[in-house]
Amino acid sequence: MRTSRIGHQLSFIRPHLTPACSDAVLLWSRLRAEVAAYPRAFWVLWLGTLVNRLGLVVVPFLTLYLTTERGLRPSWAAALLSGYGLGAFLSSFAGGVLADRWGRRPVLLMGLMGGAALVALVPFVTALPALAVLVIALGFVTESYRPAVSAAIVDLVAEEQRTRAFALFYWVINVGTAIAPVLGGALVLWSYDLLFALDAVTMLVYGFVVAALIPETRPSRNAEAGADASGAEGPPTARALDALRDPALLGLSACTLLLAALMFQSLSVLPLVMASQGLPETAYGFVAATNGLVIVLLSLPIARFVEGRRPGAVLVSAALLFAAGFALHIPAALLGGHAAATAVWTLGEIALVTVAPVMVARLSPDALRGAYQGVYGAAWGLAFLVAPLAGGVVFEELGRQALWMGCVGIGLVAALGFASLAPQMREPASGMA
Repeated sequence: MRTSRIGHQLSFIRPHLTPACSDAVLLWSRLRAEVAAYPRAFWVLWLGTLVNRLGLVVVPFLTLYLTTERGLRPSWAAALLSGYGLGAFLSSFAGGVLADRWGRRPVLLMGLMGGAALVALVPFVTALPALAVLVIALGFVTESYRPAVSAAIVDLVAEEQRTRAFALFYWVINVGTAIAPVLGGALVLWSYDLLFALDAVTMLVYGFVVAALIPETRPSRNAEAGADASGAEGPPTARALDALRDPALLGLSACTLLLAALMFQSLSVLPLVMASQGLPETAYGFVAATNGLVIVLLSLPIARFVEGRRPGAVLVSAALLFAAGFALHIPAALLGGHAAATAVWTLGEIALVTVAPVMVARLSPDALRGAYQGVYGAAWGLAFLVAPLAGGVVFEELGRQALWMGCVGIGLVAALGFASLAPQMREPASGMA
């Protein structure tokens, strides 16, 4: 009797349980298929990037550290932070060239191990000139490995998968970026020294992972020579400079620089604008969180969506979304208005960073993948160096309305630039029709 009762109860539950189990099995199957679609080395780099970004706590707190712990004036602290941007700008092309000449793995190890050593030195350097040199060197060394990572992704992943592959990396970078400031804020309550220790340790962990698990991915010299129509390799430096003579690459990088400059206004000038409107610091924190939340939730779906679209049209749309988003900042006076504006231009940010590196990879010869990614990365470094200063001057001298209207104009100029480049990017992203 008891057995029959249990059987009756199970027969009642089974129709409700089976669909849920089927959905779980289907989800698990899709996840396994997604993982299996990329090589093991790709996922090792992905996980290493997550670890490294979780520990990237020094740069967000550097100006606060310099003003509170070192007693520097805010202007001096900001100048030192710009020094980090200068180092990042200078290192991008150099890191890409070295990734082509030495290989991806040596540049990764140099950037991660060297960066760990330099960041650990910061608390012990007291003289301001020496500290300025150290910060520039820190920006140069720690940012030099990024073109090597991008080139390795291109090496490892088939062209039709690259849009989603770069989206996966962008997604994990932003997950780490969202968590790192919270973790850094907790560590600051104990000691600023813990910030530098965590940053150094995570870079070391990533470096050891690369040393143990990542093979060299650079195309062989024989393959490079075979790809050269003349059959001659030519001087490495001369070939690297070919990247600086490619008009399509320079045009793509210039348009990207314009949009990156808009993005960095949200980090540097938007907090000042919101403060001038009487909004508290917590309001800016919410707006910044909106950017990260939109990226985490929508970057992968957007990557799937743009895979079937022509890259020129996607990039033009990205620029127009930037223009529309910053246009919404013009009338915004409350938290909700600035958050909505940020959500709109963040959609453009996702489209840009998902498609642009794939187009750079398509333009680059196999032997110059690192150099091409380095030129593209230098656009971001230059924007980080120049945009905060330019935006601050416009805001201080002309006011917030002029600032936002200028940003809208820059977005429209970038859209025209991408439209002019569209004939050179006629094939759809990832090679799909």
